[in-house]
Amino acid sequence: MKTILTSLLAILFATLFAGCNVPALPTVSPPPPAATEAPAETPAHTVTLTILYTDDEHGWMEGQSEGAGAANLLGLWQKQFGYDPADPRFLVLSGGDNWTGPAISTWFKGESMVEVMNAMGYDASAVGNHEFDFGLENMQYTISLADFPYLAANMRNKSDGQISESLGVQPYAIIDAGGLKVGVIGLANIHTPKVTNPANVQDFDFEPYVETLQQTAPEVRAAGADVVMVISHLCNQELRHTTAKTKDLGIVLFGGGHCHESLAEKAGDAVLITGGPYLQTFAWAQLAIDPESGAVVSAKYDVEANRGGPADPDVAAIVAKWRQETDATLGEPIGYLAQTLPERSEPMLKLVTETWLLGYPNADVAITNSGGVRDDLRAGPITIADIISVMPFDNVLIDMKMTGAQIEAFMDAQGKKVFAGGVHQQGGHWELNRTGEPLQADAVYHVLVNDYMYAGGGSYQKLAEYDPEGYDTGIDWRQPVIDWIIARKSTPEQPLDEAIRALGK
Repeated sequence: MKTILTSLLAILFATLFAGCNVPALPTVSPPPPAATEAPAETPAHTVTLTILYTDDEHGWMEGQSEGAGAANLLGLWQKQFGYDPADPRFLVLSGGDNWTGPAISTWFKGESMVEVMNAMGYDASAVGNHEFDFGLENMQYTISLADFPYLAANMRNKSDGQISESLGVQPYAIIDAGGLKVGVIGLANIHTPKVTNPANVQDFDFEPYVETLQQTAPEVRAAGADVVMVISHLCNQELRHTTAKTKDLGIVLFGGGHCHESLAEKAGDAVLITGGPYLQTFAWAQLAIDPESGAVVSAKYDVEANRGGPADPDVAAIVAKWRQETDATLGEPIGYLAQTLPERSEPMLKLVTETWLLGYPNADVAITNSGGVRDDLRAGPITIADIISVMPFDNVLIDMKMTGAQIEAFMDAQGKKVFAGGVHQQGGHWELNRTGEPLQADAVYHVLVNDYMYAGGGSYQKLAEYDPEGYDTGIDWRQPVIDWIIARKSTPEQPLDEAIRALGK
């Protein structure tokens, strides 16, 4: 039986993480891994822990392809490793960014994904930047639904330098695993204010990784941990750097995330793993640990595809329940597309920005960040759920004023990170679509941007500097897209494709 003790509110959480009384299944040995380290001599008694690691799940409980969803992943773990959530020799960990993605998770602000992760037996998750997407009140509520802690030792209140207990975030957890007390420290990404809406994290500092671990690892050991691990929302390069700078702390495993990469390697005495995004792949490590010293005497680790796993019926039923609720709420067709619009393609970005201008005709130009568009718009019937999957963030439109010179300077500096509607490049300058005339350097134009950009997310601080008094229209950034699609009354015989190609002309 696994139990979890967090560093704060330990008594309160003791029953929450008490585990269940289902007997452990027999352990099935995994196939020979790609990476293995064997000692010259193994102590007679060791404890082998199996760590199953995912990150950047982004709500893809159904999977991006057939047979690659959460239920299949759990079935694969059961088939390959003999995984049982009640078996204390397993740890299931996440590097964060659990929620924001397709409508089945985004519309319910992560509640559905947390229920899936509870059923899969997750033991802890790092706090990712997208955990903040739906605001702090929702973050607090969704964390309260989890049967596992959300960890970020380097996320501190600006007011007092403490971890935000009220939000439900903890610096670390101590988990009883296979007779060992495993201390798991969480790290949020220090760039979080740039990759979520800065307004949602304005009250927090995100402290440097190395200094945080130098402070926290001794605390975890003093609290009784035999073994220390780190889960984080760090890209592989950051993870390697942090590992190299903390060799003296005896941390046996570092898990990463954020950059949608995968990783399985050894750095000194530590194993580094990153699972990859959308539950398409996962990382695992098996560590044989000397319980007397807490030293890892042998390690196996790898990254594998979520392929070939039989769907776990309990998780499949949870996913089916949320699919039914999504379809009941958002499944009514509003249009029809003959050909798929690829994520972040020019036609897709034109659909977004040009419909903003049609829905808010006071504006001359519309600019969006390409990274805010997160999915293809697939051929066939289009539903509101599809639009939410493409535009998963809860943004509103800001009407701000910029000169022609500022628009040109901003677009040229940002390159492909942004896309503009209402204007086009002609030679070495930008022209206004509706007049065909070049932007006038000193003329003032009304420009629509989303509030994430206006708040300085993604290093777009220049926008608020150009116009500190931007007008919050209160218009959900998806609404003009939805309204335009509905107004077209498209059918399989008369799909939207041609109308999309004509936007901005």
